[in-house]
Amino acid sequence: MKEFSDLDYTRDALIKQLGLVQLHGTDGSAVDAGCGCIESKHTYLIEALSEEGMTISTDKKEKEFYAQLSDFARFARKEIEAGTFNMHGLMRETMKPYSATPKHVQGNPRTRAFLPHNLTECEKAHPEVRRKLAKTIKALEVKCCGGPTTDYSKCTCNPVAVARATVPCPT
Repeated sequence: MKEFSDLDYTRDALIKQLGLVQLHGTDGSAVDAGCGCIESKHTYLIEALSEEGMTISTDKKEKEFYAQLSDFARFARKEIEAGTFNMHGLMRETMKPYSATPKHVQGNPRTRAFLPHNLTECEKAHPEVRRKLAKTIKALEVKCCGGPTTDYSKCTCNPVAVARATVPCPT
C-alpha cells in the first residue's frame, strides 16, 4: 500500500473540487436551478485546500500557485454572494498583485480578445455583433493608437467608443 502523502491528498482534493465547480457551472444546476453549492461549499473548500497546500508544499512555484488559487476562490465566493460576479474583473483583480499588465496584453495581440470589458445585454446576445466589434476595435487601435493596446490615453480616438458607435446592435 502506498504511503499517505498530505500534499498528494491536497492536490487530489483540489482537482475534485475544481471539477465539481466546472460541472455545476455548466450542467445548469448552479445557474438554472439556483443551487448555491459553488459559493456555499466548493469555493470555501478550494480556498481552504489551497491555504493548506501553501503550508505543506516545498516548491516555491507551487506555493505561489496555491496563494493565487486561494485568492481567486475567496474573491469569486464574495462576488457570487454579492451578485456582482464578473469573471474578467475577478481575474484582473486576483492577478494584479502578481502581474500588473495582463498576460494577454504583454506582446501577443493575436491571443487578445478585442472586446469591451463590460458587454451590453444586446452585445452578449448577438455573437455577430461581438465579432464585428472585435474586428473594428482591433483596426481602430492600429489607426488611432499605432497598434494594439489597452491604454487609450495616447490614442487619437477611443477605439471602443468609436466601434460601438459604428457597429449597431439589433433591437
